[in-house]
Amino acid sequence: MLVVVHFSFRRARFRAVGGVVVVVAPVVAGLLLDAQVVGSIAGLLGAVAAVLGVWLPQRRAGQRQAGRRGGSGPARRSVTAPVGDAPLVLRGREAQMARLRAALARPAERFVVVAGLAGVGKSALALALYAHAADRRGRHTWWVSARTPETFVDGIVAVAELLGADATDVEILRAGNGRAHDVFWELLSQADRGWLLIIDDADEFGVLGALDGTGWIRPSRRGLVLVTSRINSGHLWGHAADVITLGPLAEEPATLVLLDIVDGGSAAQARSLARRLGGLALALRVAGSDIGWEFSRWESFASYERALESEDVTDVLRLDGGVDGPPEPRRALETTFELSLTSLGEAGVPYATPLLRLLSCYTPHLPIPVSLLTCAAVRSLLDDPARDADRHLHRALRGLAQLSLVTEGHLERGGTRTKTVSLHPLVSETSRSQASGGTHRVAVDAVVTALDPLRADDSRTWPLAAVLIPHVRQLLATSTPYLGEEHHAGLLDAAARLVAAAAWSGATVTSEQLAVDALTHTTSLGDDHTSRLNLSAELAWAIGRNGRWDTARAMLTSLLGVWERQTDPPLLAVLDVRHKLAWATGKTGSWEPARTQLAAVARQRRHVLGDDHPDTLHTRCCLAWAMWRTGSGTEAEAEYRRVIADRRQVLGDDHVEVLDAYHSLAEGYVLDGRHEEAETVLRTAIAHRDRILGYGHPETLDNCPRYWLGRALQGQGRYAEASELLGILLREQTALFGADHPATAATRARLSEQDDPTTR
Repeated sequence: MLVVVHFSFRRARFRAVGGVVVVVAPVVAGLLLDAQVVGSIAGLLGAVAAVLGVWLPQRRAGQRQAGRRGGSGPARRSVTAPVGDAPLVLRGREAQMARLRAALARPAERFVVVAGLAGVGKSALALALYAHAADRRGRHTWWVSARTPETFVDGIVAVAELLGADATDVEILRAGNGRAHDVFWELLSQADRGWLLIIDDADEFGVLGALDGTGWIRPSRRGLVLVTSRINSGHLWGHAADVITLGPLAEEPATLVLLDIVDGGSAAQARSLARRLGGLALALRVAGSDIGWEFSRWESFASYERALESEDVTDVLRLDGGVDGPPEPRRALETTFELSLTSLGEAGVPYATPLLRLLSCYTPHLPIPVSLLTCAAVRSLLDDPARDADRHLHRALRGLAQLSLVTEGHLERGGTRTKTVSLHPLVSETSRSQASGGTHRVAVDAVVTALDPLRADDSRTWPLAAVLIPHVRQLLATSTPYLGEEHHAGLLDAAARLVAAAAWSGATVTSEQLAVDALTHTTSLGDDHTSRLNLSAELAWAIGRNGRWDTARAMLTSLLGVWERQTDPPLLAVLDVRHKLAWATGKTGSWEPARTQLAAVARQRRHVLGDDHPDTLHTRCCLAWAMWRTGSGTEAEAEYRRVIADRRQVLGDDHVEVLDAYHSLAEGYVLDGRHEEAETVLRTAIAHRDRILGYGHPETLDNCPRYWLGRALQGQGRYAEASELLGILLREQTALFGADHPATAATRARLSEQDDPTTR
C-alpha cells in the first residue's frame, strides 16, 4: 500500500534531544512509502515524541527557575535589577506605585513609561515594583539597562537566552533588524503569564526602535513592560503607552528621605534642606549621604544648606564616595542634566543648550514668559536666522520639555493667556554655573526689550511687571558680575521701571523693597550716574506711596540738587523729579507751593512733550487737585473735565488714568460737600476699576475709592451703609496691606469718627 506523507514545522531546526540528532525538515512531501517503511517511521516518531514529552517540560521548568534566579553567568549580570541602589524606603510615591501594581496584576494592551527629570527617582520606583514582583512565586522579572545600545542588546539577549533562545536566535537579536524584534516577542510569548520586563534609562528612542508595535517595546496581555525614561511626551511614546510623569517629592516625603539616610538629624533642618533642594531625589540622596558618611565636611543639615548658599552648588552636591571612586555620571548632579543636553544636540536640536543656559539666568521655579525670548538678542545667542527664529526657538523649548528640563505653563491675567516656561531650581543652578558672560548680557537685553515700550501707569503693564520683578532680582544678584557698564545700567533702568509699575499698581511694599535691593548694586557706577539717580527717584516715590511723604520729600529735594549741579542733566529726568517733589510737598500739607511747582512742570512738559502726552496729562491732573486744595474748586473742576476728555481721547476709556481723574474729581466733590454728585461718580469709577483690575486689586484698595464713597454716604447721613462699606474695606486693607498702612489707618479713623456722635 502506498501512502503520501506531508508534514511541516513552523521553524525548521537541527536539535539535539537526549543525545540523538533529530532532523526536522521544512516540508517532506511526495514520498511514496510502503507499509513497512511507514511502520518504521511511525515507531521512530513515537520514540522521539516520548523523549520530547519528558525533556520539554523539564526544559521549561529550568527556564522558569533560571528566570526567577536571574540566570547565571553573564545573564545574571544583565537582567538582575541593581537592588543595592534602591532606597531603604520609597517615600512619596504611593499613588504611582499603586498604579504600577495594578498594571502588573492586570496587564492590558499598553506598556507603562515612568518619565521625569533626571534624578527625580524613576529607577527607584521601578526597583520597588521589581522587588514587589520578585516576591511573587513563579513570576519572571527581568531588568534591562537601555543606557547604551550595547547594554540594551546584551540585556535583551540575556532575557531571550533565559527563554530558550539558541545561537541562531542570539545572532538575529544581536543583528537588531526587524526580524529580531519578532523573534524576541515570540520567545517572550512562551513565558508564563505575569512576567515583568523593566527597561531602565531608555532616553534614546533610537535604542528602542519603533514604538508602533513593531519594535522592541510592545504592549502585551501576558505581562508588563515598564520603561523608565527622561522623555515624558505622550505624543512621542504613542497611544499604546501609559505615561506616568514623576515630579519632585513633596516637602514631607523629601524630608523623610534625608532622615532615612542621616540617623538622628534634626527634622526642622532636614525640612529646610529638602525645600532648598526642591525635592529632587538624587540631590536628597547625595546630600544625605555626604552628611551621614564618615568624616563628613558637614556636621548637620543646616551647615550643608549654608554651604549651598555660599559655595558653587555643583561643588557641594558632588558626592565623594571615598574608596568607591568618582560617581557614575548619571548619579552626579553636575553631569546628569548635561547628558540630556548632549542627547538633544545629537538629535539635531543644537539650540537647546544655549537656551537652557539663558533660562537659568532667571529665577528658578517661577514662570518666564516665552514672549521674553523672541527678541533680537536671543536670536543672536541661538545663532538663528530671523526667518527661522520662531520655529527653532519652539523646537528647542519642546526638546527641553520632552526631557523634563523645563516645564510649560500658562498665566491667566486680565483675560489674556500667556505661555511660560520654568526650571527646577537645581537644573537652573547647575546650568547657570556654565553660562557665559554673553548669556547673562542677553538675559538682561531680553528684559530691557520687553519693558521698553511699556508705561508704568498703564494697567496693561502691571501683569508683566509682576512676573518680571523676581527675575530682575535674580539678574541683580547673579548676573551683575558679568555685565559691563552699559548692560549694568540697562538692568538698573529696567529695575526702576518695575519699581514704578509696582507703585502705580498699588504694590507699594514690593516696589520699595525692589528699589532698595537694586540700589545695593549701583556702587560701581558712581553716585551721580543717571541710572542710580532715576532708581533713587522711584524709591522716593514708593516711600511716599507707602505714607512716608516727609522722607520722600527730603530724598527728592536732595536728588534735584544732584541733577542741578550737573552741567547738562537729562531734561525729562529732571522734570520727573520736579513733578514728584511737587506732589510730595503737597502731600506733606504745603499745597500752595505744590501748586506753583506743578504749574511750572506742566508748562515745561507742554513745551517739551506737548499738551496730550501722558506725562503732561498726569501733571495737569495733579495740578487740578492742588487747585482744589487751595480753594479754587471751580477752576479745578473745569481742569479735571478737560483732563478726562483728553485722557479718554489719548489713552482710551478703560485706562486707569481716566478712572483716576474721575476719582479725583469725586474727591473734590466730597471736600466741597457735594456728596450726591460724588456718590454718582464714585460708583461708576468703582465699577470700572473692579471690571478692569478685578475686585480686591491693590489699586482698588490703596486709592480708596470706596473710602471716599463711604465719606460721601456719611455726608448724606446714610451711616449704616457707610459703616458696612467701610468695615468690609478695612478688613480687606488689613489683610492686604497690614494694620499700619496709611490707607488702612485712614479707613479705621473714618469708622471711629462715625461711631463718635460728637464728630457727626
